[in-house]
Amino acid sequence: MMKGWMITLVGLILLAGCTPSHRMEHPDTLHFAPLSFDLPKVVRFQLANGVQVFLREDHELPLVTISAMFDAGSLNDPPGKSGLAQLHGSAVRGAGAGDRSADEVEATLERIAADLSVESESYATVLNLSLQTADLDEGVGLFTDMMRRPLFAPQRVELARRRMLEGIRRESDSSSVVAQKTLVSTLYQGHALGALPTLKSVEAIEQEDIEAFHRRFIRPDNLWLAVSGDIDRKTLENLLVHLFEGWNVVYQPSPELESLPREQLPSLSLVRKNIPQTTVLMGQRGIEKSDPDLYALRVLDFILGSGSFNSRLMQEIRTRRGLAYSVYSYFQVGRRLPGLFVAGAETKNATVAEVVGLMRKEMENLIREPVTEEELTLAKDSLINSFVFAFDDSHEIVSQTMRLAFYGYPDDYLVRYRERLAAVTAEDVLAAARRHLRPQVQNVVLVGDPEHPAELARQLGLPFEELESFKGGMVK
Repeated sequence: MMKGWMITLVGLILLAGCTPSHRMEHPDTLHFAPLSFDLPKVVRFQLANGVQVFLREDHELPLVTISAMFDAGSLNDPPGKSGLAQLHGSAVRGAGAGDRSADEVEATLERIAADLSVESESYATVLNLSLQTADLDEGVGLFTDMMRRPLFAPQRVELARRRMLEGIRRESDSSSVVAQKTLVSTLYQGHALGALPTLKSVEAIEQEDIEAFHRRFIRPDNLWLAVSGDIDRKTLENLLVHLFEGWNVVYQPSPELESLPREQLPSLSLVRKNIPQTTVLMGQRGIEKSDPDLYALRVLDFILGSGSFNSRLMQEIRTRRGLAYSVYSYFQVGRRLPGLFVAGAETKNATVAEVVGLMRKEMENLIREPVTEEELTLAKDSLINSFVFAFDDSHEIVSQTMRLAFYGYPDDYLVRYRERLAAVTAEDVLAAARRHLRPQVQNVVLVGDPEHPAELARQLGLPFEELESFKGGMVK
């Protein structure tokens, strides 16, 4: 009996010791010191033949990553041959290089366990290579051959073309892709940014077009290199001088960037698909990198739609009303020309008009009155903290530094990014919304089978256009 009593007493004492002596605070009331983050140093130098090099040493692992960036993208596609830059990139990667056939290139990459890719962007062509330090000479030699001595084997080029054509044919299966391309081609009508690859334009590209594109743009004075990993400057410089020997500058004047034409009158465009849900996009031309409202618009966009469940669009349309699973917005900052502002959602065909009305209403609210201090603080803290985690590896740091220099950003852009975000006020957000948000004249694109689309267009004050189909990358 005494033994049982003692066990009970000990248990009560232990339980009392586990009881907190003070009341637990709610997580929302906790405060933490701001994240501290200093950008690591990136070394920059230039080779005699004009190549710009950005290097960050990191000897923790025996790995090296390289990105080669050329000022040559889809904006350089000639009229009637949209897709040339993309096809050129595929041919560089898959049609042989130097004294190696396409199959031999793949065998070499597999043997040294290297990862190599080529990407075509609006303004640039980018080659990426990741490999072990022990295989640096062979891997970078092959990488250099792709730039200096691509084979462009005709059969492999044709294979790349067929794959590209098949990809274009499959685009119509995705409502989101159809909507996005319809919006882009509408907002940039009459400009290279809106000239998307089609079956016709890709079929019109000839072997000589690809080779001429390469001769014109893939040259040392047009090359920017970002290198990170287990290599020092002297070793890298000696390797590049050796591999680039005899690769001299052949001056080519840079093509002038065509300015955007005047915007067309807005419309509501429907691409009808027999599906139970409609993809909705509302969009307008946005800003480019030098716009003084850039930071205020980042905060505005977080509050409107890019802040996920913290955003007004998500809270109003999904959380409170259950009208859409996905609803969002984004301001695409154009590197040299204005990018896009887009607000999008996917909703049942019967609720399209209601969702479009709510999206427009939330934009109008941002124009009408300042955001709350709670929204402002959350948006700025989230953006500032996410910036820190955007540089989770050495190569991201050096490649971002290279890209910012490539596009002519101010030297202090990364250093002062958080400071400039933190300085944004509710009045700044309101002023930016009034200058840039134009919901009444945004183009609206619907892909699906919405109820009464013509009536919706009338309510929005927009002309209505039903597009017969979306074929081969082009609305017809």
